[in-house]
Amino acid sequence: MEKLHWSVDSLVLRNQTYFGFGWAFHDEKLIVGVKLTVKTMEGSFQAISASYGNAREDVSSHFSGKQNALHSGFVMYGSCKFDAGAGESLFLLVEFEDGTSAELPVSISSLISLEKTSTNTLPLVKQFWTFFKRGISLIKQFKFKLLIEKIQRYTRNRPTGSLSDVSRARIQLGVTGAQPSVLIIDHDLGGGANHYRERLVAEKIQEGKVVYIFSFHIATLSYVLMVRKADSSETLSIPGYEFLIELCKSLTIDEIVYNTGVSFARSEEIPQLIIELKETLNSRLLLLVHDFFMVCPSHFLIDNTNKYCGIPDLSKCQSCLLNNHNGFTTLFSAGDMYQWRALWGTVLSVADEVRTFSNNTLELLCKAYPSIDLSRAVVKPHVVEYIDFGAVRPSQTAELRVGVVGQIGLHKGAQIVQRLSEEILRQQLNVKIVVIGSIETQCDGSVVTQTGHYKHDDLAKLIESSGVNVMLFPSIWPETFSYVVQELMEMKLPVASFDLGAPAERLASYQKGLILKNFDVPSVLNELVLFHQRIYSV
Repeated sequence: MEKLHWSVDSLVLRNQTYFGFGWAFHDEKLIVGVKLTVKTMEGSFQAISASYGNAREDVSSHFSGKQNALHSGFVMYGSCKFDAGAGESLFLLVEFEDGTSAELPVSISSLISLEKTSTNTLPLVKQFWTFFKRGISLIKQFKFKLLIEKIQRYTRNRPTGSLSDVSRARIQLGVTGAQPSVLIIDHDLGGGANHYRERLVAEKIQEGKVVYIFSFHIATLSYVLMVRKADSSETLSIPGYEFLIELCKSLTIDEIVYNTGVSFARSEEIPQLIIELKETLNSRLLLLVHDFFMVCPSHFLIDNTNKYCGIPDLSKCQSCLLNNHNGFTTLFSAGDMYQWRALWGTVLSVADEVRTFSNNTLELLCKAYPSIDLSRAVVKPHVVEYIDFGAVRPSQTAELRVGVVGQIGLHKGAQIVQRLSEEILRQQLNVKIVVIGSIETQCDGSVVTQTGHYKHDDLAKLIESSGVNVMLFPSIWPETFSYVVQELMEMKLPVASFDLGAPAERLASYQKGLILKNFDVPSVLNELVLFHQRIYSV
């Protein structure tokens, strides 16, 4: 395997949960899957699937001229029923497009264990050194902006201290038990859900409340409590769920807000946490439906064939989950869909309000839980007051140039874009695709170009300068809302999407909207060509 190049750059472990990243590519063959395999001496093994296809500029720079080097990055995150320790072995399983595979040994000594240490300083220094080495190549390429963005993403909301003694917690936090407070349960992965949370936090602080955000920091595999006040903000690590419950007993929590529990370790315990907090504190419980995590651990409803599932019979969900590695399904080690629906069904039944952002989302929630009374559910579309782009005028309209905005992974339609580019080549059409952002798969550079990470304020200028004139929103799951689609509509641009979720709901009444008939790529391309001709009378 001299033509296979690879590295596990970082791998950390805590409470049977692994987080790691690295890269792998073959000079000639395409890689379609990467897994971390943990094997015991008795022969038992468990595999944690990685997300593969992330851009690695440092690898591409080092292996200059190697076409497969750029999109060689992978990230793995999941729970295992046993830890890697004495007698266990770690392997990286690399699967190729031709059906072959390679099993590569990973040294146990390279594993950073956060299990038995009261301080994470040394392990995190090792982890930061890994990021620093990646940054060296960016410095050599004068990509300082990209380097700064990567550092900011890595260091964002890292815990700067810790809480471990409930009896002293209020003193350490500088709060009184009588001060009205709000507890928000949320991930910290960015995106629309976090954007909504920040607006909510600002509103609650304006009301004179302290806001506690319970989250999970993936890079350190630690539970964190973000404390937001009018004049201060800090992020502290805490032991876990049990500690949070005891802490909240000493505070005045008026409201519990579930924003999303995606990416939390021990994900099956989140509904139990919410129920216990509700019963113990007798607080108002608001459930916000930004995704379908309350329906399935595959929170985008992508099944084991990488397609939107449509929420079938629960027995089909069970068989799917056992072979489904999408989203954060690997964090739910029990793999029991009946248990999952029962737990979240209880949460839905005790909520004071269930808030969705589109009618379609509420319909899907009712489909998953037909026996639960969802009369307390309300549809409250997002308010997007910050959008002030105004109309954007494409720089050219003669030739079809398809624009795609965002970080395009599997659920956002990466495979659709890839196959669309292949179909353009097959038909020898003068059609180009510009990804304003980046795409997590290999696409032919003669058809698809990428801008890389961009600042939100630059979006309109990038669209104008790129020459795109028809926007495609290729997401393959029923999004609960899309800021991107809303922004493109505000820019008065032609927008096409599949007949899924809130975006299609909005585009149906938009004069320059197109709802694609199906996922058949030749059909999609034909519809886009006709759409371009109709809009611009070409």
